[in-house]
Amino acid sequence: MKKCASRRLERFRSSKNVLKVTEKQGCGKKLAREAKALNIKAELQKQKVSGKAVTELAGLDVAALKGKLAEMRKELFDLRFKHATGQLQNVAAIPATKRQIARILTLIGQKDLGA
Repeated sequence: MKKCASRRLERFRSSKNVLKVTEKQGCGKKLAREAKALNIKAELQKQKVSGKAVTELAGLDVAALKGKLAEMRKELFDLRFKHATGQLQNVAAIPATKRQIARILTLIGQKDLGA
């Protein structure tokens, strides 16, 4: 692999936060496509885990859900604070926490209505 192509690939890896793939697997665009495919698979696995979180939360009563809600709101506050100070590495944790809060609020509303 050429020296400039290697540098360009390293810049791509660092800017996109892609998984590291050895240079033996290919070069250039092929390597980038493989890394992107691996990242997509990882994201799909995270989504499957979030489905399990809903079933886990559905078994809790309203008081436990409200406690979990307070905990998640505190975590969201901490994430926002870290993001503002530049200490947060995984910025995607903020919307994920917001979604989790929305799930909890939905379950609380459903249990209040008796659904």
